[in-house]
Amino acid sequence: MSRPPPTQHPATARPRRDASHEAPAGPDATELAGIEWGTIRLVELAGAARRDDPDLSATLVTWPGRGPAFNHVTRLRWSAADWQGHADLAARRLRALGEVPVLDVAEGLAEPPELVAYLIDAGWRDVGGEVMLWTRRAAAVPHLDLDLRLEAITSRHVDEYEAVERAIFGVMEAERDDRRAALHATVASGLVRAYLVRIGGEPVATARLLVEAGLAVIHGLGVVEARRRTGLGRYLTTIVTRAGLAVGASFVWLAVDPTNEPATALYAGLDYRLAFQQRRLIRPG
Repeated sequence: MSRPPPTQHPATARPRRDASHEAPAGPDATELAGIEWGTIRLVELAGAARRDDPDLSATLVTWPGRGPAFNHVTRLRWSAADWQGHADLAARRLRALGEVPVLDVAEGLAEPPELVAYLIDAGWRDVGGEVMLWTRRAAAVPHLDLDLRLEAITSRHVDEYEAVERAIFGVMEAERDDRRAALHATVASGLVRAYLVRIGGEPVATARLLVEAGLAVIHGLGVVEARRRTGLGRYLTTIVTRAGLAVGASFVWLAVDPTNEPATALYAGLDYRLAFQQRRLIRPG
């Protein structure tokens, strides 16, 4: 009696499918909340203070004198009956610090669901925000220039990295010392990985990666103006995405200005998908 070949598949085996053509499962409620929490952690690690305020039913982020990005109220969990009182209290808290009242509202997570519309009707002004994108898989690494080098930054090169990143994003020189102190601390602690791309020894691109609570976030990703539109953004996003997934994150996410069409097209081409939009509202006066 002939025997079946040793490589024969059992009858219950599932057929192979090309996973690249299958849509990944979207973030669940816990993962979406993790993204919202991550937006707070990024500004906290940069130097801001965070306080989960039970009176506000929200999180208060403060760093007086540093503008709305570092002075706002977020993680809003209000009811349809009391949102107005909480919004007024948030405005008073921020004005007491000499700051403009700012609310960061994660659409789909903040409560009540109609909060943005309620705030606009009450006189708050929508000044834009960012969209949060996620992926569970990384693209192929594009062809590398022979002169290209990718460095994982240690404390020795933090100052050089910070100077390049500051130039890319147009950050004021006055913020240099605080930025360097925060980056030295986070790199030394292992919380943040920073990457610097060089071509022929010249620093040309930066990115940071924070992996925490099972999620990874890319931020500070940019390319010097003279080297933009050459594929470096795609290369660096791909490498850092792979790094985040390699250490066990369930997915990698990032934030992008929705009006930045080149960036949104780049991330869409790398299988980054919409999680939610973070809206920023300011109360004038």
